[in-house]
Amino acid sequence: MSFTDVLFKPNGRISSGQFWAGWAALVAANVISNFLPILNILLYFGLIYVGCCVYGKRLHDMGRSAWLVAIPWGIGLVLGIVGLFLSAPGIMELSQGDPQALEDPLVALSVMGPYMMCVGLGMLVWLGLTIWVGTGKTDPNDNQYGPGPSASQDVFV
Repeated sequence: MSFTDVLFKPNGRISSGQFWAGWAALVAANVISNFLPILNILLYFGLIYVGCCVYGKRLHDMGRSAWLVAIPWGIGLVLGIVGLFLSAPGIMELSQGDPQALEDPLVALSVMGPYMMCVGLGMLVWLGLTIWVGTGKTDPNDNQYGPGPSASQDVFV
């Protein structure tokens, strides 16, 4: 399977080596997209698709459904909403209170702390999924997602 197939085609199976190469490309593309403010949002949506392809094919190789990738997205969404609700009273208080308080980093941390904690928990969920998917055991046999791995599967053609 070629590197572009790993990144852009949602069907099939990939080895753990191909997964880590695709994951590294995703990380690099995310870092680069942060320096392109106008194109960032378009690249972000494209990278969501690429991420689903890379994670999904690796899950297929483990004999699992690619829909498992939706779990960390859902958890992250719920945690983000919870964090906003926990931080909202402090944000509202700051917006109506003393403008000098906005300059104090401890005040900002105390207000945004719950949100940052929830975002951090969401990142831990993604880290757990990434480690599990990247190190998971390959299904050695043919499965509903494609043929079993060959000896040359780690090599990009």
